[in-house]
Amino acid sequence: MPFAASLAELQAEASCPICLDYLRDPVTTDCGDNFCGSCIHQRWEDLQDILPCPVCFRHCLDRNFKRNVQLGHVTDLVQQLPARRSKWRLQEGKDLCEQHCQPLTLFCEKDLELLCPRCKVSSGHRGHPLTPIEGAAADHRKKLKSYNQPLKKQVEDTEKGNSPVD
Repeated sequence: MPFAASLAELQAEASCPICLDYLRDPVTTDCGDNFCGSCIHQRWEDLQDILPCPVCFRHCLDRNFKRNVQLGHVTDLVQQLPARRSKWRLQEGKDLCEQHCQPLTLFCEKDLELLCPRCKVSSGHRGHPLTPIEGAAADHRKKLKSYNQPLKKQVEDTEKGNSPVD
């Protein structure tokens, strides 16, 4: 994997999916996702029994989070790395999100947009149907193919002088 992509993924892993900033006092929920301690406490502040994870939506059993000291140290190191906020392009030809400098790996079916992992938790796409871009590309290729066949038939009929059947 090229350096720019590795750096972007490392920065994403060191970021809170709620505030989208680097993790501060990281904690791990029952499902294994990581958040800033203050962000997850604030997110669940008014909730009683059902505590859904903001990332995977699994129900967490309680508010007793495991403090993730090692991830905190890694985040401190990541923050010292140079952050390139310009438009990056991966050598593999994949685009990076202009806002988060992460690889675009998801497709929002509602907005027909490519997203990075941090975009998927933003308020603009929360609750939208998201699919990995490979799967979305395959689905859209199938749709195009299904549209293409009748059009080819219509062109053939027109070229032969036959009028298309409605």
